[in-house]
Amino acid sequence: MARARGANIVVAAAMAASYGAVPASGFRRYPVVSIGLGEEQGLIASDTLGNGRDPQEAGDDVVNNEGPLVTPVDLRNFGFWLRLLFGNPVTTAGIAATGAVTFSAQPANNAVVTFNGTDVTFVTASPSAGQVQIGATLADTVAALVAFLNASTDTSIDDATYAANLAGTAVEIVHDTLGTAGNSFTLAKGTTPAPNATLSGATLTGGAATGAYNHVFTAGQLVHPDAAVEVGMPDVPHYGMNYGVMGNTLSIQAQRSGLLNANIDLIAQGEMTAASAMSGTLATDYVLERFSQFAGVIEIGGVPVGKVQSATLRVNNGLDKDESIRPDGRIAGADPAGLTVGLDLVVRFADRALFDLATNKTPVRLRMGWQISALKRLDFVMDRVRLPRVKVPVDGPNGIRATFPCQATEDPTTGRTLRAILVNDVASY
Repeated sequence: MARARGANIVVAAAMAASYGAVPASGFRRYPVVSIGLGEEQGLIASDTLGNGRDPQEAGDDVVNNEGPLVTPVDLRNFGFWLRLLFGNPVTTAGIAATGAVTFSAQPANNAVVTFNGTDVTFVTASPSAGQVQIGATLADTVAALVAFLNASTDTSIDDATYAANLAGTAVEIVHDTLGTAGNSFTLAKGTTPAPNATLSGATLTGGAATGAYNHVFTAGQLVHPDAAVEVGMPDVPHYGMNYGVMGNTLSIQAQRSGLLNANIDLIAQGEMTAASAMSGTLATDYVLERFSQFAGVIEIGGVPVGKVQSATLRVNNGLDKDESIRPDGRIAGADPAGLTVGLDLVVRFADRALFDLATNKTPVRLRMGWQISALKRLDFVMDRVRLPRVKVPVDGPNGIRATFPCQATEDPTTGRTLRAILVNDVASY
């Protein structure tokens, strides 16, 4: 007699054209670590009297179908779940032009580096317009330069996004427009006084109209899609087609080692079961190419945050189930309500940088991401994040850690709270 085994299950899914519909085609298998979808209908004990002590026939309760999904965070398959959680992405083909300014030492006082025709001057005194103060270390100077460039309203400078490298010795530049437009963004430097900088070239390079697809999923959309998700156990055989499936919450923990997985809570309308597969011919599987924990980065304002022990992204769509009275006992749907986005940072307490941001109530732009290569990456970008002021407990002789449960809110300039940016070779989701 065959017995169902987790190693042999099949999870296939497809987006629905309307809520609760099961598509006739378009299903594809997706890798999972675990899944808990399936209908449940409890029994309600009888409350009648006068029949002695023996229990009387129980009544049927409502039908519920919701449960957790744990799935690998990978280059291609994960885009399906991002669409389910955040709504349809905006997809653009192309590669952004890039470049860098690398410093071998601190720039001299009054040295100049020119970004797209605009001079930026390094000074030891308090900076004025167009100036960046030289810090105590080269890393401090690079961080100040990155902050200045990203905050600039100069129409030439703000055509790109700037970040410090992990060593704190270079400013990495990515043009904001995909395609060849960024190849004309110029870089230059003065000679006396010496900026002690090496330019990647006279212009940014590598911008192209093809070569990768950039999928931008923006949280907070008013309308969310739903999907049909089939969980098959061919050993029995038993197949359950869950319909009206919507993504409610997302949690991803970044840490130094281990496998990178996402925890997603799903809410479905119902389930149909059968002894044979109901999803028909499956589309070709995406090649599984997982992102690795060790390739992750946490940036604040374009500067990598040091000493992060772990970080947990938390997103809650606040799905409000429509529990109208129906003859089938199922929900009538689920509406996305208030969006909640948070990031819990656990850091080794080595400096006051985050503590001061919290104390000063300074909102920051935060990026959490992983990269396989320049054209294979996933980023979660929060344009406005507040760090709470926290205590720094001491509970023994080991290293001291502080936990910052950060909150992201809508940025008044961009009108966004959270974006997931997936760059890969998939044309559309």
